[in-house]
Amino acid sequence: APAETTSEPRPAQPSAATSETVETASISAPMKDDVAMPADGDEQVASAPAAAEEEIAGFEPVPVDAGPVALREAADSGDPKALFEVGSRYAEGRKVKTDMAAAAKWYERSAELGFAPAQYRIGNFFEKGTGVDRDIAKAKTWYQLAAEQGNASAMHNLAVLYAMGADGVADNDSAARWFIKAAELGVKDSQFNLGILAAKGVGVPQDLEESYKWFALVAKAGDRDAAAKRDEVANALRPEQLARARATVELWKPKPVDPEANVVEIPEGWEEPGTKTASVDMKKAVANIQKILNKNGYEAGGADGVMGEKTKAAIIAFQSDNGLDPTGEIDEKLIKVLLEKK
Repeated sequence: APAETTSEPRPAQPSAATSETVETASISAPMKDDVAMPADGDEQVASAPAAAEEEIAGFEPVPVDAGPVALREAADSGDPKALFEVGSRYAEGRKVKTDMAAAAKWYERSAELGFAPAQYRIGNFFEKGTGVDRDIAKAKTWYQLAAEQGNASAMHNLAVLYAMGADGVADNDSAARWFIKAAELGVKDSQFNLGILAAKGVGVPQDLEESYKWFALVAKAGDRDAAAKRDEVANALRPEQLARARATVELWKPKPVDPEANVVEIPEGWEEPGTKTASVDMKKAVANIQKILNKNGYEAGGADGVMGEKTKAAIIAFQSDNGLDPTGEIDEKLIKVLLEKK
């Protein structure tokens, strides 16, 4: 008999654009035990809003106090990354007064131009009603657009909305499909949820070896709940099944995360003079971060002090699992949480 597992999926990844944690009603409800009827054919990928076709010249200019001239000029010329940075400044209260409505406006403009991190961020705003009226349909649209481009957190959040039937109709098949995509990139909450789905046979074929694999991968990062579920499933496996499942866990590697869809690197020219922290042997600091990530099950590669794509992907996965904005960048919040797990 399959192991008893919790029926409640782990929640959507938060947007760290706001320091306030806004609970999402759709996530607090239990996951449906019955499998939703599959949609006719593949799910239709939502198209970007028609506003993306508008000329950027039709937009109001960026306010003077929103940042340096170089940033404002880039945003006014339609640079989606610059528009995203303006949104982040309003969301985080950097050099301007915190204004979530203004943040949402600039994030959405960036998203309309196809910038995946902005699509994820505005999707999160619509999901939680941050700076905008709560609108699950719009949240799903933006999450899906970001997910299709490879944004790992958007994949997870989209899966949660499908699983919970946030708009009134649960779709376990679509939920499982997106959980799998996110889990393969190393998103731990998606892996945990797949452990549940595989144990129950919801959205995926019932497979206790697969369930064990996902729970074990999350447990390797120090998650006690996952370790308990892993052990429950192990008790339901035959010795040869357990040996096979353990071997699968040891051989498993995450797929590479596309930095273009997940990481926002801001040019130094868009920062105010003096805002960059002076380097205190940055290579040594990165090497220490790599060591901590590797110790906690996030494969950052060798501790060489070089911020390569593998290290960025590991940072994104760690940030996603710990309620931080998955930017792939080193900041104070990341360092604080890392030091707690040293």
